[in-house]
Amino acid sequence: MITVGATRAILRLVKQRIGEPALRKVEPPKGFLFVTSQESVDIVTYPASLDYLLVQPEGYSDVFKYTSELKIAQEPWQSYCQWHNGPLDEADDPLKRLYCPVAAEGFCSKHRRSERAIYTLCLDSRSEKALEACKYIDSVVKGEYVVYMLDYGGDKPKVGATRKFRLLERIAEQPHVVATVIMEVDSLLAARKAEMRISSSGIAVESWRHKLLNAQDHYFASLRLSEAASKASKLLGVQWDNKLFSIVSQDFISMRPRVVDAESLVDKSLIPWASWGGFIMFKDSGGSLVAVKSSQLMHKNSLIVDLGST
Repeated sequence: MITVGATRAILRLVKQRIGEPALRKVEPPKGFLFVTSQESVDIVTYPASLDYLLVQPEGYSDVFKYTSELKIAQEPWQSYCQWHNGPLDEADDPLKRLYCPVAAEGFCSKHRRSERAIYTLCLDSRSEKALEACKYIDSVVKGEYVVYMLDYGGDKPKVGATRKFRLLERIAEQPHVVATVIMEVDSLLAARKAEMRISSSGIAVESWRHKLLNAQDHYFASLRLSEAASKASKLLGVQWDNKLFSIVSQDFISMRPRVVDAESLVDKSLIPWASWGGFIMFKDSGGSLVAVKSSQLMHKNSLIVDLGST
């Protein structure tokens, strides 16, 4: 039986709620004199908000939905095995998951050869071993995958691959101005190879410095991404559908939280407030809003929660 009260817990998931889409027509900035072939750009926008944090008490496999006051635990923090049960090829209910309770970086020795670990290896490396991992997943899981690109205000867009059913959640986890799908395939290996080919061509990058974006111009971001997507689709020999979309958090747009390191919040009372782009926004006891990178806290015993308030 899990003890009710202040408990050291592992953050397993920042669950976002993604709302119904709406079409937004983006016009060129006022006073913009350069003539383009596109007077306006259509972007489908999805509103995003924080649903809950999924936390796992130390020593247990069960997880709980958490939205109440918490504290960041004193360091050092221990990393825990990232394995959990559930399918790879379709969405599941996170609240019904069981997570491995063993301390480990990445995956523990028991789960290092699990399908979930092999899937992670496929997308995290460019090695031959990683491509063999992709091929193995294709042999045991009949999934659907997408190759996407997103503009984050940099010189080149970011390219990535993910399971089709996770597309909106995956984009919402990354800071972006606008995003698009380049292709859909039924092979993880094909998706990963396409992602690597686009990156190797110089059209896009696979990773970049992860930081919270300030207000960006959607019009020029859309033009940049459209040009890159056209090049990528021609490279792959596929037809791009010219559809652009964005996941938007009004909380992050209007409140502009101060970005801090998680360590600076140790022992402070915090309320989970919003999430977007790989950041969690908290409100402290004084009413100030701060944001920390989710990756600083994920899969670590980084939180102190009160399970009596769940």
